[in-house]
Amino acid sequence: MNFFRSAIRVVACLLLSTTCFAQGHAGAETLLVLPFDNTSKAPGLEWISESFPELLGQRMSSPATYVINRDERLLAFDRFGIPQTLHPSLATLYRMAEQMDADYVVIGHYTFDGNTFTASAQALDMKALKLEPAVSSSGPLTTLIDIQSALAWELLGEMQRLPPGTKEDFVRASTGVRLDAFENYIRGIIAGTRAEKISRLREANRLNPNYMRATLQLGKAYLENREYDQAVNWFSRIPKSDPAANEASFDLGLAAFYKGDYERSAEAFSFLLTRLPIPAIYNNLGVIAGRRGKRSEADYLQKAIAADPSDGDYHFNLAVALARNNETAAAVRQLHEVLNAHPDDAEAKSLLEQLSGAAIANV
Repeated sequence: MNFFRSAIRVVACLLLSTTCFAQGHAGAETLLVLPFDNTSKAPGLEWISESFPELLGQRMSSPATYVINRDERLLAFDRFGIPQTLHPSLATLYRMAEQMDADYVVIGHYTFDGNTFTASAQALDMKALKLEPAVSSSGPLTTLIDIQSALAWELLGEMQRLPPGTKEDFVRASTGVRLDAFENYIRGIIAGTRAEKISRLREANRLNPNYMRATLQLGKAYLENREYDQAVNWFSRIPKSDPAANEASFDLGLAAFYKGDYERSAEAFSFLLTRLPIPAIYNNLGVIAGRRGKRSEADYLQKAIAADPSDGDYHFNLAVALARNNETAAAVRQLHEVLNAHPDDAEAKSLLEQLSGAAIANV
């Protein structure tokens, strides 16, 4: 039988749901940073709106604070029927943040008078249902990244999450990225076409070869474009010590899987398992082991089910593994688990019919 359900239905949750990578931040508070309103009349500054969630998110993230990423935010906007370019009212924002289990939401605006760039922000405390006092930061436009880092420091102070060290140390830690590379990175992630996205992100990497966030997003762009060789190449450049290593390892495992390089895929997911022992990773390793003909296939899938018995994909994949080992009765039990929760699952029904027919034929 070659009935394996595609891994993409399982791995997609890691890309789009805070319940997946967020599991590596158990007990952490969740933060949502929205694009800032552009109140400036100066042309060409629209891209800066999206730069605030990116940079503030990176600077405010910590083991104590899980930051909702752009994909998750856009998915929430889509579910609420809110256009990506529209800034929701406070009432709508509150309902959306509540659905996303956000503990804090950061909103703000920026302006530029030709000489000075000024950004102001407020944190919405979802537990206390109040807006914290506004904080601001300003300086020459050429110091945009420092301005945003200083703003992140002030917001962390309002949230009582200040890291060790001084504000100057905190701001200085963000100086490794060139502004032109940062602009190309932001324009790349908001680009309307994949060709423009790849072009912008390649330029960001050319200008700043050690800019790992740009490297990660370039790899993702190639992955979305099904250029798996290129995706593996770029994801592989991200060091295991980098903050983006977990996400890069996951995407590397996915790209290598679709490329048919199951050994490389297993290596990537095995590394990630040492950091995030969550059921989706066990499942993916089980899928890969099945493709490689390894007996560890069922072991991994049983660990996935033990960690999350409610996921029908894990039960289905284990049913296939058991069927391969001629454990038909055990496979049928797993399929009944799937159908009890999802009666319309066509794949599970089809496999159950095949197994039932085979059992009758062997009587």
